Amino acid sequence: MYELKSSEFFDGPPAGVAHPPGTLVRTVDVREGLAVSLVSLRPQQAFQVATVNDSDHLHFSCQLRGMTEVAVQGGVGREPRQLHANSLVASCAPGERFQLNFYPVGYGNVELRIRPDILSQLAGDEYGGVGERLQGAGFLHQQGGHARAREAALKLEQLLSCPQPSRLLVHAATLEFLAWNLQALQGSDDGAAQPSAREQKLLRAAHERLLADLSDPPTIEQLSREVGLNQLKLKRGFKAMFGLSIYALFQRERMGRAKALLDRHGVSDTAAMLGYSNMSHFSAAFRKQHGVLPSQARRGMLA
Repeated sequence: MYELKSSEFFDGPPAGVAHPPGTLVRTVDVREGLAVSLVSLRPQQAFQVATVNDSDHLHFSCQLRGMTEVAVQGGVGREPRQLHANSLVASCAPGERFQLNFYPVGYGNVELRIRPDILSQLAGDEYGGVGERLQGAGFLHQQGGHARAREAALKLEQLLSCPQPSRLLVHAATLEFLAWNLQALQGSDDGAAQPSAREQKLLRAAHERLLADLSDPPTIEQLSREVGLNQLKLKRGFKAMFGLSIYALFQRERMGRAKALLDRHGVSDTAAMLGYSNMSHFSAAFRKQHGVLPSQARRGMLA
């Protein structure tokens, strides 16, 4: 069991206290009272983190991949909640204690933290009763829909993965992410048809099957047949639920795995392990995702 204050988790633990193994946290202070973090984990085994929320900030997050279980130790949200890829969470629970269970699968999350007065200044009338609603509920979890919030989270992930991200672009992407989260909380329709509960279950199964082997993806026809969802609903549902097309989501995960493999393997070996027989195709895909060639990543030009 790891124990950290929330500020220590996002801003760095004190001397002598370590993050859990395999944890990478990148935080940018956008302005006073507003910060955004990218959290990436690739744990080798399941572990737990106990944390206390030591600020009065409102939290807005989007889980990009992986699965976690969150329990709030207090008067609100006592029942553990499972968060999957596509989960949006908003919370305001100063002093509350949380327990988080992580599992040995790749995990990614974007988290925005903002003081209530700064949110009111930025959002004006759009702020409405969001702060009061959060302060009353403590923890709000939404699964499914809100593709625009996820797209903004993916944009932030790409920016925060850069060695020296543009502060202006991070600022703009952070405000976009905040705006779509507020609309999601207020029940605004972001234009995407929402899958039914049954379809969401099948889409999660399709997501798991798609990423089971990053060197040999199933075709859309195969994926449709295996999960029992027709191709049109599969393609539309993927975009609505995960914010990306099937191919784009697969390539994002594939190139994320490539980045990790390049820490320990050469470019040719990495390409082969991910099913590429053509090095130029691998290099082009890697550069499109990360902005540098695989050989440059090997030389340390990609953080």
